[in-house]
Amino acid sequence: MSAVALGVLLLASQSRAEKIRNHFDSDSAGRPPGFFDFVVWGAPGKAEWLVLGDVNPPSTPNKVIQTINDLPPGSIAVALRRTYSFQDGDVSVGLRRGNGQAGIVFRAAGEKDFLLLIMNANGEARLSSYRNGKPTELAHGQVDIDRDWGTLSVAVSGASITARWNGKPLLTATDPHPGAGRVGLATTGPGQMSFDELVFEAAPRP
Repeated sequence: MSAVALGVLLLASQSRAEKIRNHFDSDSAGRPPGFFDFVVWGAPGKAEWLVLGDVNPPSTPNKVIQTINDLPPGSIAVALRRTYSFQDGDVSVGLRRGNGQAGIVFRAAGEKDFLLLIMNANGEARLSSYRNGKPTELAHGQVDIDRDWGTLSVAVSGASITARWNGKPLLTATDPHPGAGRVGLATTGPGQMSFDELVFEAAPRP
């Protein structure tokens, strides 16, 4: 995406000043969720995103799952929300405990420049900055996962980044290259993970 196009997208998103909620309950089960673009960044690999029913997701009856459970090392399966982009604001997503690694992509200017917050089933979280395709770990944290579903959230303001799990502090970091970009869901490595309730809101313009 060109810098001009990204800038237009950013201005359009911020001018709306609205909270975007993706609950997936209007999507058809067995099909990919609407309003998302699906890519694999890093090492080549395949991904499949589907809407499925679940017994007790944060919003019933549907969740989203990335079904390919053998992503190659270095591959990141990403579902990017269309239309919206911002630099500062809040992002959250419901994650179901599983046997994989999952989280949020944000400030994604392209396939080589983005921020990635990933958690595994043991509650270990890592925030990485990708610049020109090379990752740098910015922070890591650890929480106890004591229920099937939980909420991973991140607040970004300039260089400051704060992540929480179910409202409890998870990690803080400094983004050395804060900039605007898209938001989405992500999985890495082996295993499957489920998502629900992707919500994001741009900070008000000055």
